[in-house]
Amino acid sequence: MAGMAGATIFISLFYIFLLKWITKPLLYVSMFAILIGFILLGGWCWLKKDDYDKDLEPNNYNAAFGGAIAAWVIGALYLCFIICCWKNISLGASIMEAASDFVTGNIRVLWLPICSYIVCVPFICYWVVTAVFLYSIGEPYFLENSFFADIKWEDNTRYMLWFFLFGLLWSVAFIICVQQFMIAATVCQWYFSGQGSDMADSPYTTSVWRSFKWGMWWHCGSIAFGSFIIALITFIRIIFEYIVYQYEKVGNKENPVYKCLKCYIRYVLWCLDKYCKFITKNAFIQIALQSTNFCSAAWTSFWLVLRHAGRFSAATMVGFIMMLLGKGTIMGASCFLTFLIIKETTPEVQQPLLPAGIILLVSYMVGSMFLSIFSFACTAILHCFILDEDTGGSEMTPESLQPFLEMNDSKAEKEGRFKKVEGTGKDAGKANDME
Repeated sequence: MAGMAGATIFISLFYIFLLKWITKPLLYVSMFAILIGFILLGGWCWLKKDDYDKDLEPNNYNAAFGGAIAAWVIGALYLCFIICCWKNISLGASIMEAASDFVTGNIRVLWLPICSYIVCVPFICYWVVTAVFLYSIGEPYFLENSFFADIKWEDNTRYMLWFFLFGLLWSVAFIICVQQFMIAATVCQWYFSGQGSDMADSPYTTSVWRSFKWGMWWHCGSIAFGSFIIALITFIRIIFEYIVYQYEKVGNKENPVYKCLKCYIRYVLWCLDKYCKFITKNAFIQIALQSTNFCSAAWTSFWLVLRHAGRFSAATMVGFIMMLLGKGTIMGASCFLTFLIIKETTPEVQQPLLPAGIILLVSYMVGSMFLSIFSFACTAILHCFILDEDTGGSEMTPESLQPFLEMNDSKAEKEGRFKKVEGTGKDAGKANDME
């Protein structure tokens, strides 16, 4: 089991490495299979409605009839989306190929989540010990038929605990945001250094340590502000859940108005949390790309997503399909190999499904960790590509994206804004150096 837990890392890396060649075939086959699935589902519902009498079983008949119509309508809309956004979908697939090239060429970025966890563990342990001491400040009293004692806090102690909780949320969010900025900065270095193109003798190098220095020396305030917003939204959600908990202990929790209001506020806070994390993630990419402050980067990324909504939507869809297939492949391969090894090497084990199930959970966590880096790299490469396109392009554009840059900016190429530097790769790198 320990060996297979380590093997899941190599399976994840192998899948990411293969994406450079199998992304487009796998994506197109999956999209075609989804369309066929909608058609077959509609056909099955249409045939199923004949099993029910329209007069005697109207509910079942109408459900089958409505299911068939709904499946075919969704399939038609899905087909229209594919046809209208085919160019953006192809771009998303090429970005996946470029991201695979980046990750396999910069394996060190895969250590960033591990390092983040290593940094978080001692900090959280310290926080837990300190929180226990803070919790114990006050006068304890015992309740009848209760296993635990309760403590009467003064208002200052209660405020101190809330402040300490917010400190934990902000510190953990800051560590995660530093990791995101480092990945974004490393992607920007790789994209504009020519390492993804056919410039084999590019004079530039990609450094994760340089990304860390940029984040800590030049953009620490922006990272802290972005992590503060995330921590604040999380803190508000926790306070709301605490208020709900306190109300339901003494109030009428079965009140339908209260239930609707609770669900609505919880949904709004969830949407706000997702929106802030999305904007913050894109803002960090813009900070690494253009070296601006957080507010300017967030505003720029917001309008960038609106201006290229088709590209971001297509890239999100492509990423969702490939991440889903990736997690399924990593989990399935790891679980199957564990089951096979146990059956062949230790036949005395009566229940090989138990260790295989444990490896299934481990492979899910490992695959999610590595594929999250891959997904974030795809978003950063899309930002770099849009900036590259707006500035006319260069020979340093990754090889898998050069056809799209030429196709999308053919007018700029005719006007001479599409820079093609003659000579060696070193001369081209000097001529296209970007600050």
